[in-house]
Amino acid sequence: MNMIYATYNIHHNSIDVYTHAGYFLRIDCNRAEELKTTPCS
Repeated sequence: MNMIYATYNIHHNSIDVYTHAGYFLRIDCNRAEELKTTPCS
C-alpha cells in the first residue's frame, strides 16, 4: 500500500509531502502562487 503524508511547513512557507517509499517533495507556496495554470487564474 502506498501511503502519502503532507503537512504545511511554517518555517519554509511550503507544503512537505512524504511517501512510504522514502520520497520527499517540498512545494514552495510563494512560487506556486506565481504560476498561472488557466486564463484569468
